[in-house]
Amino acid sequence: MLKRTSLTSPARSAQLALFGGAALFFITLIFPIQFDRQWITVGWALEGATLCWLFHRVPHPGLRLTGLVLLVTVFARLALNPAVLNYHRHGAFPILNWYLYTYGLATVCLFAAGRFLAPPRQVVLGSNVLPLLYTLGTVLAFLIVNIEIADYFSSPGAAALTFQFSGNFARDMSYSIAWALFALLMLIVGIRKQIAPVRYASLGLLGLTVVKLFFHDLSQLDQLYRISAFVVVAIIAMVASFLYQRFLGAAENANGTKATLTSAP
Repeated sequence: MLKRTSLTSPARSAQLALFGGAALFFITLIFPIQFDRQWITVGWALEGATLCWLFHRVPHPGLRLTGLVLLVTVFARLALNPAVLNYHRHGAFPILNWYLYTYGLATVCLFAAGRFLAPPRQVVLGSNVLPLLYTLGTVLAFLIVNIEIADYFSSPGAAALTFQFSGNFARDMSYSIAWALFALLMLIVGIRKQIAPVRYASLGLLGLTVVKLFFHDLSQLDQLYRISAFVVVAIIAMVASFLYQRFLGAAENANGTKATLTSAP
């Protein structure tokens, strides 16, 4: 005999979570069976984000926890595993390469999972996982920028990707300018979302960029290139300073308005 399960029963949620997770598991098996190397990581990232989305529909804690574990594993595989840089030789097409879609998809999945686990679904094992997901996504995005620069300046047919910070003016300045732009983007996000740690991290990265520029890059440049480098980084720093001052002014005005309303009879 068939047993009917109530739509609001916890058992029904568990059944839906089991069937949904099993279906996603077999779909994800397509990647490692048909492909290898980076495709395994891509499959895990897609499955992790999809499990977080499925939790949005079927609120079973196991879905959310499994998705989070998969996404953290993806980050560790891409950010802490040097062997990933040896998967393929340097290709003929810079920028549009396997690094872009592998790291890019993983980054998108981390940020998407953060959106799927927006409040009040963000607590896993008693901890808020949103800062973790967004931090890992930001780190991977920063890695993409540096990897693409390193790949662009790699020798044709190179067996492995290596990071070098000397001996090539264009490459060194590309790193510095990219870091400054990334810091500026983080500052804009931190101001718009009013997230203090993001703002502090952006200022720290911008400071690191200035230190690199003064103590490393400029020692290798001719006079004309030094002036150009100063101008570019100075413009970015001025924009960042302007945005931060605007933010502080707006915050002070908002606090003053609140204080006035509170003290009003």
